[in-house]
Amino acid sequence: MHHRVRIAAFLLPFAIALAAPSTASAQSWLDRLKKIAENAAKSEVEQKVDEQSRKVARCALGDEECIKLARQQGQEVEIYDDGSGAGYSDSAGGAVASVDPGGDHPLITPYQGSKRKERKYDDYNEYYRIVGWKDKVNLTERLEGTLTRLKYNNPKGRSTFEVISNYRNALVAQGFQVDYECVKRENCGTTGSTTKGSPGWGEINGMNLGIGGDVRYFTGRVGYGGGTAYVSVGVNPSIAYVHVLESAAMDTGMVGVSADALAAGLAASGKVTLDGIFFDTGKASLKAESDASLEQVVILMGQQPQLKLLVVGHTDSTGNAATNMKLSQQRADSVRKALIAQGVAATRLSAQGVGSSVPVASNDTEDGRAQNRRVELVKQ
Repeated sequence: MHHRVRIAAFLLPFAIALAAPSTASAQSWLDRLKKIAENAAKSEVEQKVDEQSRKVARCALGDEECIKLARQQGQEVEIYDDGSGAGYSDSAGGAVASVDPGGDHPLITPYQGSKRKERKYDDYNEYYRIVGWKDKVNLTERLEGTLTRLKYNNPKGRSTFEVISNYRNALVAQGFQVDYECVKRENCGTTGSTTKGSPGWGEINGMNLGIGGDVRYFTGRVGYGGGTAYVSVGVNPSIAYVHVLESAAMDTGMVGVSADALAAGLAASGKVTLDGIFFDTGKASLKAESDASLEQVVILMGQQPQLKLLVVGHTDSTGNAATNMKLSQQRADSVRKALIAQGVAATRLSAQGVGSSVPVASNDTEDGRAQNRRVELVKQ
């Protein structure tokens, strides 16, 4: 009975309007309908914005009503790409940024089978990249430049090791220098959005890997577009974040690798690729360009007097297997001898060649073969 009373009360304005179909009444009723529609639309937009963070409102690219209302409420606007490939810069005054190429970043191709879910672009902004975890505090480095932040859903059935190795190896093939990397949450620190005592990664730069234990991360730099691109990649079983900060200035301090990065890699996984080591094709003599990376190994050995390393040589699958095995051993020996010549005790170093038996990429492409030709350091 109560329901019927409410329905009747609700229908009363309609009955009155129908009972007095004058021109003025009809116009008034149309005005009311228009007002109701406007309020409904406004309510829907407000609800859409309210569903997001009170600090950051996520609006679809092109949803100007959502963008306008969020700004009126003093919120930062984060524009996500629906797959059209267009990009958006809030600092560009609410327009699509003409300098933004859209889509994935040209420096790094997403892992095969991944789906891009979010994209945020800033023509110029500051960025705090994670470079360590010490005394329960995330260590950061402040950078400035063109910032692209991407988020991907990983394909199912892939390990975090497989996914992040794909990103890392593809970058290293382009001359990428790893500055810091970590494996598992206890080594990477507070990767969640916010943690008591220390801001989480999500709060620092928007890379929120959650509180699960299976996380992997690396950050580094590579020469790009006349300057330097700083790339940070974080992965958990479900998602991958790729953040790229492009600086107009070339980083003149770049070397093949750093002692700190080597130490971090060895501590995290017991082995690390020694980037910046160069040989002529089919030969085992070290080229002069390798000196900078070798120097960093010497520094590392000086910092850790008890450390012993196995130098492992790898080749691609081109040519005879027996020849590749011999060449990989000779190259490992060359690196060992060079380190001994620079003062590292011979008893702390051993060498092993494994030929093409342990590839990290497909040997069907030049890029893959370049990744497979490498020297690794293994903690003993």
